[in-house]
Amino acid sequence: MEITQRAVKDATVLDVKGDLTYSNRAAFKTAVEQVKNRNCLHLIVNLEQVRFLDSSGLGLLVLMSQSFKLQNAKFSLLKPQSYVREIMSLANLPKMIPIYETEGDALTARAA
Repeated sequence: MEITQRAVKDATVLDVKGDLTYSNRAAFKTAVEQVKNRNCLHLIVNLEQVRFLDSSGLGLLVLMSQSFKLQNAKFSLLKPQSYVREIMSLANLPKMIPIYETEGDALTARAA
């Protein structure tokens, strides 16, 4: 898995490439925690290039989202592929974490 970070307006975007699974959960958690520790107000996780997500990945997304909520910050997901979106839907993840189709929509939602 590759993770790159970039600043966009008042948010930080993590572009994730590869699979978000048990075997690479530590790298993802470390990247998210680094952003959170810099008092980021909105983290957008771009899943456009994530091919697979297992139960550990799902759980980690929920935990990270809750962690951001505790510091009054926002955690959003961006552009999951159809297979990943299906896994998320089966786990009711969209009810817990907002999912956006465009970066602009995610940024606008933070301002609202």
